[in-house]
Amino acid sequence: MASRGHRDIFAADVEWRGSNTPGVSYARFQMDLDNPASPSIILSRFAPDTKIAAHTHDSNYFEYIIAGEQTVGKVKFGPGDVRIVKGGTGYGPITVGPQGCTVLIVFEDASRAMTHELPRRLADAARPGA
Repeated sequence: MASRGHRDIFAADVEWRGSNTPGVSYARFQMDLDNPASPSIILSRFAPDTKIAAHTHDSNYFEYIIAGEQTVGKVKFGPGDVRIVKGGTGYGPITVGPQGCTVLIVFEDASRAMTHELPRRLADAARPGA
């Protein structure tokens, strides 16, 4: 409730949305509904073996792996692992493991969280060891 300064959202009421990428669904929560630049929290669920192209975001963000696994470039992440990424940093591709993957992502600035797919030459340069 806005009058009390907090919102309670129960699991049954979480609004899961489909993504433009097949195999990806997400729920988005804005910290301050009146401020488009406030932090944004994203719960994302990835179906088994989903592939996400190399990309970047303009906002700094924090990602916590809740369940399953994903490989980013050549680095595998599993439950409890954390990724902290500076805005503008290219990474990927992301390959989701055979069990799927659920992650919690916090974007520092929701207005700058949009995904920007990297051109092939930049995607190759973003891979660790490239």
